Parts: sequence; C-alpha cells; structure tokens
Amino acid sequence: MAQVTVHFFGPATDDAGCAQTRMALDGPMGFGEFTKRLFDAHPRLAARAEHLRFAINERYATTGDTVRPGDVIAVIPPVSGGSDHEGSLIRLEREPINVDGVRACVLGGDDLGGIVTFEGATRMENDPEHGRLVRLDYQAYEAMALRQMAELAEAARARWPVGRVAIVHRVGAVAPGEVSVMIAVACPHRAEAFEACRWLIDTLKRDVPIWKREVWADEATSWVDPTREST
Repeated sequence: MAQVTVHFFGPATDDAGCAQTRMALDGPMGFGEFTKRLFDAHPRLAARAEHLRFAINERYATTGDTVRPGDVIAVIPPVSGGSDHEGSLIRLEREPINVDGVRACVLGGDDLGGIVTFEGATRMENDPEHGRLVRLDYQAYEAMALRQMAELAEAARARWPVGRVAIVHRVGAVAPGEVSVMIAVACPHRAEAFEACRWLIDTLKRDVPIWKREVWADEATSWVDPTREST
C-alpha cells in the first residue's frame, strides 16, 4: 500500500511521540481529511491544531490542497541552513556567525548608501525553578527554511530597492551572548533599508520553520512558544 512520510518538528515531536512516521494512503486525499486522520492517530497534536501549520513537499499547505501517495508532510509548530544567490547570502550556520563577514557581503555598492544590520543574540535568563539558562538549541526544517529565506530575500527586493541582502541563522546550540540570527540589507537610502530589515526579521520569526528549546542549569528543557513571546 502507498504511503506518505510525516515529519514532526519542534514541540510537535513531543506531542506526536516521534520525529517521523508513515501513513498509509490508498490514493489522493483532501488535505482536511488527511489532517483529521493525523489528529486521530496523534490526539495530543489535535489540542495544538489551531497553532500548527503544514507543508507538503516543502511548501506550506492550504485547505484546498491534495495529499498524494509519496508526498512528504511536515507538521510545523509556530516558528520563532546555506545557499548563495546573486546579491544575496542565505545561510543556516552550525558555527558562530561571522558578523563582520556577513556585513561585508552587503557592502561595496556605489549606489547603496543605506546599510542596516540586525543581530539577534541569546539573552541570559534565570528561571526560579531551573536556574540559569545554559543555551538555546535551535532546530530547523532545513531544506524548507533555506527555500523560504531565499523567498523572503526576493520578496524584500520586490517591495524595496534592495541591492544586497544577507539572512543568516544559527542551528544547534547557541550560548547566551552569541548571535543566533543576523539580517543585513543594503539600499540606496536608509529609510527603505530600515523598513526592509525590520520586515525581514519579523517575517522570518513568524514564517520560517526554525524553533528553539531552552536548556537550563538543572538540565530541564522547554520549547519556546512564539505565541507567548513578547519580543
């Protein structure tokens, strides 16, 4: 019998009790019917349903989509890799981000007078029960994350006169004080560079499938819920 492969990411792995499963599929099935079957098989996911998004073959799914045998489905909780394109740097990094190197990638255009960068670093926090924060562990659906980061770069170019853009995000363990994400944008003027940079980080945090898990001094862990984050 034909099957589809289902990958669970971030806190959805805890709700499903696994990182991957396979589901039998006789033939094409409406997306709504498929998700109902999935929730029946994993009832803890159903409690999180309103906050979940799904991807079919690395593209976000819509209610009118059809699931077919052989498809790869990703179950994506709210979100908090590399490839280079002309005028763009798109990377997921497992080592510390070379901040100067990323900034250098957007410099040098004679007509690009507005250079704006954003660096997001892990904050030091203390929990009354678990002690200090040791690190954040970042997990990504890497192929889809890279594709979406590249699409964000192109979308920014369509909205603003972006000459060069860099989007770099860490995966794996990131200690307090280390940069976890960096955006750099070069435009002819500062106003559009500020707008594009802010839009990129806000949209990345909302849409790109990257999650973070807190690791505390007593070895307790907790997924960060983006629907409850204030910043």
